[in-house]
Amino acid sequence: MRDYSSKDYKAARKKSLIRDGRKCQMPGCKAKKKLQSHHIMTWAKAIHLRYDVDNLITLCRTCHESIKNKEDFYVSLFKGIVRDNTKRH
Repeated sequence: MRDYSSKDYKAARKKSLIRDGRKCQMPGCKAKKKLQSHHIMTWAKAIHLRYDVDNLITLCRTCHESIKNKEDFYVSLFKGIVRDNTKRH
């Protein structure tokens, strides 16, 4: 069961939102509303990365839904975006 109410998750989510400029990071989308945190390496597969800010990327709800069941395809893209955003901060 996912615990999105834990203080560790909330802290990591807040840091990732700030790092990502509070906008969707999907290429071609810069939505600033209905933002969600996506686990780059999934919650189930990467237990040790659940609360790691570098494993979170900000996506709007629409983009988050669009990658459902295709998460593995986006891992390298999202890791690169996070790496670039981290360098800027």
